Amino acid sequence: MQAKDNTLCLTKRKPKWLTLRFIKLTSTESVFYSPANNLKGSSALIVIYKIGLTSKTMQYIASQSNHPATVFLNQNEITKRHCNIRWFNQTSEIKRCGHGTLAAANFLIKYFGYCPEVFTAMSHERFTIRVKKQRAQLLLKSIEPKKSELAKGELKSVFSTAIKVAYSTGDKNGYTVVLFNKEFNEEFSKDVEKDYLKSLHVDFKALSKLHKNAVIALSIKNKDKKNAIAHFRYFAPQFGVNEDSATGSAVSVIAPLLFRLYGLNKAMLVQQSNSGALLNYEFNNAKVVIY
Repeated sequence: MQAKDNTLCLTKRKPKWLTLRFIKLTSTESVFYSPANNLKGSSALIVIYKIGLTSKTMQYIASQSNHPATVFLNQNEITKRHCNIRWFNQTSEIKRCGHGTLAAANFLIKYFGYCPEVFTAMSHERFTIRVKKQRAQLLLKSIEPKKSELAKGELKSVFSTAIKVAYSTGDKNGYTVVLFNKEFNEEFSKDVEKDYLKSLHVDFKALSKLHKNAVIALSIKNKDKKNAIAHFRYFAPQFGVNEDSATGSAVSVIAPLLFRLYGLNKAMLVQQSNSGALLNYEFNNAKVVIY
């Protein structure tokens, strides 16, 4: 079963780039959605190309898309165990993209009945895929963040709520996780109707100037190990996206931090973007399985 080119039309007319000789086929795929919870998740534009597609053309195609990520796969590699993968948003190439990788894997499973075991990014990072009940699960190495007073100071003027603590990874283009004073207020935490992350104001201009990392605002809602729930939002104006609608790769940082702080090795994550997203994960032996 092949995807139809016209499933991706971004305007009333078919985009000119769909007629390019090196485009094999295209489709869209959504992940992290939950109709029961009215969470739309996030979509990706999947482009399978023949040889000859340049980075410049990839960026042009992504710039014409209205999806958060455009994923590029070489048709000669999708039948192999290992496959290179690249992701772009409307303005730049994305360094890590969990939702785009899961979307690509589910697309290949759906239309071809298989997908590679490992997708490899331009940075040589490996994104391993497990298939369970004909759905893809993403396996990533966890990234341990460290408490950072520098990050806390830099972000002081960015958020409308005072930061209690900040944790950062040491990698360039990495992550910073922030928890706020309200997170540690027991009376506030018991009031489940109050959700300060949804109403959190972010100064995106200040963030892009003051801090190099993407920032994850995190709140734990239920610490029970059997039914743990955490809420988060993801901000990255430095990389062309003020707020990501649904991001899988961030869980590689969130999971080890929730284990360190609360002893949780699995939880349900609700991403509180405008679209909303529902992510589940399991954390074990420095690895995170996301689905």
